[in-house]
Amino acid sequence: MSRQLFTAADIRRLAHAQKSDLLVLGHTDLITPEAVDLAKELGVRLIREPPAAAMPQGATSPSVPRPTPLAPLKVVRGAGVVMDAFGADIATPGTNGANARLKDVITSGDGSPMAAGYMALDKGEFPWTLNYDEVDIVLKGELVITRGGEAVRGGPGDVILIPKGSSITFGTPSQVWFVYVTFPADWQ
Repeated sequence: MSRQLFTAADIRRLAHAQKSDLLVLGHTDLITPEAVDLAKELGVRLIREPPAAAMPQGATSPSVPRPTPLAPLKVVRGAGVVMDAFGADIATPGTNGANARLKDVITSGDGSPMAAGYMALDKGEFPWTLNYDEVDIVLKGELVITRGGEAVRGGPGDVILIPKGSSITFGTPSQVWFVYVTFPADWQ
């Protein structure tokens, strides 16, 4: 069995970069006194696993949380996605309604805290207010997001962040197809 040494740098990385408040140490792992002090200061709980001989066969330490089972992996083949009409009742008059279509493909039903889907628009625009954070990744065409006096344009491969609480207009001068990722998952 290998031993691991944990230092104050490891505790900082755990608390700040990984946003975790728990470090489970193996029964042979080492931790520096400075790391112990920093863990207390940053609110990182240190739990040491007992030696395997001290626990009954198949048992886990009661102080160590059991890992949550992971949701299964899922792949969505973009070519097979059939999008549904969306937003015809909210389109800006005179813009042909942007002929918006979308399809949620990853939802909270998949065990994910985030959602993802595809959206397509034809020439035009429509208004939308987000009560969630959204990232749009343009696959084809040009996506124009307008918020108040600011506008951003994204082409294939571009990524656009729209913060929660934004009142925007989705639009395109021609056509666009993009992937959206939202947090939290249940954006509707």
